[in-house]
Amino acid sequence: MKKILIVDDDESLRKSVAITLQVKGFQILEAEDGMMGLDMAQQHRPTLIITDVFMPGMNGFMLVESIRSDAALKDIKIIMMTSAAQAAGAWKSEQDVIYLDKGFSLPELVDLVKKTLG
Repeated sequence: MKKILIVDDDESLRKSVAITLQVKGFQILEAEDGMMGLDMAQQHRPTLIITDVFMPGMNGFMLVESIRSDAALKDIKIIMMTSAAQAAGAWKSEQDVIYLDKGFSLPELVDLVKKTLG
């Protein structure tokens, strides 16, 4: 079973994504901020991390940077959810990060997760 870590400070969105993916057969882990997300990634080694960009403390970019600099975690696939995806052109320097605009539907997210995980 593939493990997915969802990192978002918006509890209602995090829970909606978690429940939707759990029903599709994925094992789900949740973190409410980047520091907790990094800790959980180090402990559980998920196959995919779905993270918000804007969070207090360690934001999504800092989380990605920390994950990419850790040899044990650097190959984890990452989807970044942001309400600013359209303005994220400069952010796209991270070639291996997929950006998802926060206006997404849950079926759209499920399709993207399945495509990302192969």
